[in-house]
Amino acid sequence: MSSMLKNHLIIILLAAVVAVLWLLVTRAPVYLPRLDANAPPLPQGESHVFGFATLTNPIVRLVVIGRPVPAEPAALRGVARYHRDLRDAPEMVLQGVRFRVTPEELTRLDRYERTGRRYRRDRLPLEDGTMAWVYRLIGEAGVEALRD
Repeated sequence: MSSMLKNHLIIILLAAVVAVLWLLVTRAPVYLPRLDANAPPLPQGESHVFGFATLTNPIVRLVVIGRPVPAEPAALRGVARYHRDLRDAPEMVLQGVRFRVTPEELTRLDRYERTGRRYRRDRLPLEDGTMAWVYRLIGEAGVEALRD
């Protein structure tokens, strides 16, 4: 086999791998848990989401939501991050990001966050007055709350 043919085969193989990965991320979220029966109803229209942990990472947002999701810095007053959760702290301001999603994308976020089972989705005002969904642990904070 000539080196030119080998190079073409390698390029075709790499393109196929990239295409399959892209389709998996954008069209088939088989890697996300099922939506819990206790998940809250979805809002109509687009919503803002406040991310303060893994959702600040653009790669996590791409994989979970299925498209590149731009975010901008945002702040949430009255809470502090405690491990994977938020605790009331009236004097504190938590820095994070705000991004916009459709109801279908919010469903994917709910699946990722295990909304209704592990986390709840609260609508809270950000520092700039924007209302955004914020994911918070259900029940007792700490290790006990993270068990499935």
